[in-house]
Amino acid sequence: MAFGETIATIHLGLLEKNLFQVVKRVGQRPIIAVVKANAYGHGAVEIARHLIKSSRQVVMLGVASFDEGIALREAGIKAPILLMTGFSVHKIKDVVAYKLTPALFDLPSLSALSRYAKTARCAIRAHLKVDTGMGRLGIAPDEVLGFLQKATDGGITVTGIFSHFAEADLADLSYARKQSEKLKKISASLKGGKMPLAGHVALAGVVPLAGVVPLPAFHLANSAAILHFPAAYLNQVRPGLMLYGYSPLQQGKKSFGLSPILTVKSRVISIKKVPVGASISYGRTFFTKRETRVAVIGIGYADGYYRSLSNCGEMIANGNRVKVIGRVCMDMTLVDVTDVPSLSVGDFVTVIGKEGKESVWADEIAKKANTIPYEILCGLKGNIPRVYVR
Repeated sequence: MAFGETIATIHLGLLEKNLFQVVKRVGQRPIIAVVKANAYGHGAVEIARHLIKSSRQVVMLGVASFDEGIALREAGIKAPILLMTGFSVHKIKDVVAYKLTPALFDLPSLSALSRYAKTARCAIRAHLKVDTGMGRLGIAPDEVLGFLQKATDGGITVTGIFSHFAEADLADLSYARKQSEKLKKISASLKGGKMPLAGHVALAGVVPLAGVVPLPAFHLANSAAILHFPAAYLNQVRPGLMLYGYSPLQQGKKSFGLSPILTVKSRVISIKKVPVGASISYGRTFFTKRETRVAVIGIGYADGYYRSLSNCGEMIANGNRVKVIGRVCMDMTLVDVTDVPSLSVGDFVTVIGKEGKESVWADEIAKKANTIPYEILCGLKGNIPRVYVR
């Protein structure tokens, strides 16, 4: 191993455990596993493979971009893949060739897709995104009828209709209920035959709800809703963060039986003693108050260890919490290991994870960095090797 190497270890057995927590709550509903942003920093290909292998209820994978979808296909993954942020018009041919399912949320994209479907004489499936209150992507609920008619006329099969919660992670679910009700009304209209269903096909595991013509999949419930808003489950769910062992709710991961699946360790590059009153790192923002044993750790903000953790972050060295001192550098971080005399150059310290009785997880790091655990996990750079273990 290289001297300053940082290694991320992903525990696939814990991934299965977290997936079970989803199934435990949602029953037999099909699951769209969200693996966007490189599976929240965990490595999309290996995570996707394992999720599909672990449960037949994982019927689709959710990614953000065309490139993420292509990477999964080129790795041999054949499960349906939803492009949650749509597609570029000039890539329609590849979207179809790689059998990716695009999200549709405006008429220009629908028109371009319909033109291609007619020209290439091919069947194209898509999911329709509705803006129920996020104010981001999606058509208005009252535009769904006309949109579905245009899709049907244009040869596009809408196999799913979905939306995105703005604040399902709050204790007050009043706004989330309003969003959920809007999507439920659309579902009820489809059941009542008020919207076009010609050409709809069932996704794996979706039970037909309207006689011989099955409804499209409806999905809204993210991790937060799965954990504390069962009324929003609809007929599919879309977990993300909880698969990786974290809860977006204040109750925390332990309250829901979740286990973080990723640990990050980094080597000690150097250890030296400095006298009382010595300044540490850029900007001289830290001065030692005692003779201090300073360890230089081979991880910095270029690797995804936030600069905002300067003078407040903590790591674990030989089972002991040690404090980050001075500013986090691009490739290195300094910690006070005066009280850990057993630590030597070449040893690993735990940046994220558990060691002995101590643990430092992404949610704790996020609070100190004034952000959210999503950003801590997604921020881990690709230069850090991912190692997958059972």
